Amino acid sequence: MNNNQELINFTVKIELDSNDSANFTYFRDGKEVSGGGVVRTDTAGIYTLEPTTLTSGFLFTGATITNKKGNCAGDFSYKVSDDGQSIIITDTNENNGTVCLIFNVECNSKAYESADPQVKNEDEF
Repeated sequence: MNNNQELINFTVKIELDSNDSANFTYFRDGKEVSGGGVVRTDTAGIYTLEPTTLTSGFLFTGATITNKKGNCAGDFSYKVSDDGQSIIITDTNENNGTVCLIFNVECNSKAYESADPQVKNEDEF
């Protein structure tokens, strides 16, 4: 993470539904946002699990980032921090395209994945 990056903080709530599927909800400044927000040039998205999610036993284990359109998955990287309570997604935005970004979490030794919030890298004019 370089010093010029804008930090964008998200809070993540994870709840298990009746099918034992993990439902992820993202918040920024206390307001629900879709898709986990868009990471722009030289940004770092910091995703932190909210208290009831942590109490349930959820922790971040990583992220899966793959190309959907174009070739920009290599622009993205992640770092799990605070013993799994947070994950930082950084984007160098060197290439245009769309990536599939899936958060990997664990709860009571069982692995879960988020739905794809689709992060786009686009030229800024």
